[in-house]
Amino acid sequence: MSYDLYVELGGSTQQDVDALIKGEHKGIEVSDIFERIRLLAGIAARDEGTKDYAVGGDRKRGGGYKSLAHATQPENTPYAQNLIRLALDQLRSLHLIPTAPDLQALPPGSWFLQFTFTLAKPWMSKDDDPFYVAESVNPVRKDKVFKVPMMSASSWKGLLRWTVMHIHLVQKEDSLSPEQFAQERLDQTLLFGDEKGEEPGQTKDLAAYLDALKPEARQEYERLLRACYELKSAEPLPHHSGRLTFYPTFFNLIDVEVINPHSRVTKAGTHPIYLECVPQGAKGAFSLLYVPFDLIGADVSQIRQQALADLQLVAEGLQALFLTYGFSAKRTSGYGVAEDEILKGEIKTKTGRHDLTGKKLSQLAHEVRNVSFP
Repeated sequence: MSYDLYVELGGSTQQDVDALIKGEHKGIEVSDIFERIRLLAGIAARDEGTKDYAVGGDRKRGGGYKSLAHATQPENTPYAQNLIRLALDQLRSLHLIPTAPDLQALPPGSWFLQFTFTLAKPWMSKDDDPFYVAESVNPVRKDKVFKVPMMSASSWKGLLRWTVMHIHLVQKEDSLSPEQFAQERLDQTLLFGDEKGEEPGQTKDLAAYLDALKPEARQEYERLLRACYELKSAEPLPHHSGRLTFYPTFFNLIDVEVINPHSRVTKAGTHPIYLECVPQGAKGAFSLLYVPFDLIGADVSQIRQQALADLQLVAEGLQALFLTYGFSAKRTSGYGVAEDEILKGEIKTKTGRHDLTGKKLSQLAHEVRNVSFP
């Protein structure tokens, strides 16, 4: 006979919360930390007075959801040391953690970049879980199956593209001629893929923004793009992939940030807002594969020159993204930047490997000059 666990393991009192936090409620053992968090949502939804306790526990004794998620909580085996550690081991055993592919099977000029970094400030994101412990808790994004905090490949791509665009187009708008602006825009399009909003007869989003940034460069950019793909003037611009392939990043810790808005009248805290985050000191690995498939058949020296130029452009963008602009929600407030040290890293080409371990992120653009291609 089946039954709903949310009903069977429900409750409405602080004692119900405490029992579920300890992992045994109404005679049923709940060993998985993430399931305890999900079941807390049912208790928090039943009683308004228990909701805050289900989230934050008691100010002196602790408890509640925060005791499960807090990365430094010594009792009850914290979430970070239980679920995340075991899940990362599972990901490795299933070969789901990104590793270098066989570059010998890829076209000339291909390279793979990977490095492990440490967060200097907490990292935040928004998950799409509609049923969480309380509406005041913003859940951090997690892998659907393994529940490990993660940053998706598409997020990396969007943020790195924005950073490269900002430092090479926006900041240099006045110093670039229309022809130079169009060429730089084309180079970024070939790296990251077609621009969002590029539609037949109209542009919007990113494409419209770049058109407005330097209108006199639009015609030259379109001419270069058509020449690259051998398109006639009547044919629509192509939707195409770029040379870069991004991978997700899995983090090894999770924590809770608390924001407590204060009344302007009484100067006292009103109601704490709990934000799940990946805390300062957590580690993750950034991985990126470059495949110049559109240059297959070109002269080897041209491919080598383009691969080095693209690697340099990417390295400059990564420096700015990791150390200056950040890669997190609330990044304008300083969240989601990394420490200036590569714990473990490498750049692989067909001819060898350039070690980045122990190097500075701020020197990444300088380091890539030592990379050799066949």
